[in-house]
Amino acid sequence: MAGWRSVPICGCRRRRAWLAPAAAFVAGAALTTSVATASDEQASGRQVWAGADVSSHVWLVYSGVTFAPWSAIHDDGFRFRAAAGYGEYEYEKNPSRDPTPDRTLDFHARTYFADFLVGYLKRFGELTAKAFVGASVISHEIKPLDDFTVAMGEEVGIKGVLELWLNIGERGWGSLDMSWSSAHETRAARARLGYRVWPKLSIGLEAGINVDSQGECRMKGIGKSGCRNGYGEYVEPAELLDYARAGAFARYEWGRSELSLGAGVLGDKFARDDEAEIAPYVTINWLTQF
Repeated sequence: MAGWRSVPICGCRRRRAWLAPAAAFVAGAALTTSVATASDEQASGRQVWAGADVSSHVWLVYSGVTFAPWSAIHDDGFRFRAAAGYGEYEYEKNPSRDPTPDRTLDFHARTYFADFLVGYLKRFGELTAKAFVGASVISHEIKPLDDFTVAMGEEVGIKGVLELWLNIGERGWGSLDMSWSSAHETRAARARLGYRVWPKLSIGLEAGINVDSQGECRMKGIGKSGCRNGYGEYVEPAELLDYARAGAFARYEWGRSELSLGAGVLGDKFARDDEAEIAPYVTINWLTQF
């Protein structure tokens, strides 16, 4: 997430734009299903994944690789990870400092991201923990130029990731992925609770939340953390739930590969008069080791 410096937002409606700035989290979330159980067949030290995330006004595609040079991919030891992705999103807002709602303009943005991380995997009985640290870059190209948005341009930052997997009994499992990056102050978390209805098929529930400098500006207001004084004195209010999602998923394993499909709704209360809105989302992720 690389060097975007901008000014605070005015009163506006930024449709689901939060999803694209959090692309790095989405890519990391694709790995939630990457930790295998102790009964896995001979794991190698290399893992590749790819996925897509689609909602109203936004789409993302991404891929990555994890490499454990001195151990199998699911054994204790150091590992390296690289991931990248590209997406586009649209939103509409008032392009001036005047907060009146009768003037709006459509904006179109292109975004890309890349992560380069080093980490360590450690098992604690039924709990598997992975921690990573490294560099992250994200770029947002917004047309026409949006002078009032905080999340704009390119920024490079430090990134930290923590991923937990817990086997629950013979068939249940849970996962929690959390990440933070100084680039655009991106913070994210996703939790999954799954049950193996068959040995290789799991179904379950998932929930997640993403916040970056743009979202923090809307929640805290001009002059507070996440905002830069400059243009305007009006910020449309937001709550943490505006950046949340919840849904269900299915995960199928075969050999050294797996496929995960998730669907649900994400919060979008960016309408005026605090009218709650929701939008559907669909994610698909494929992973294999070799």
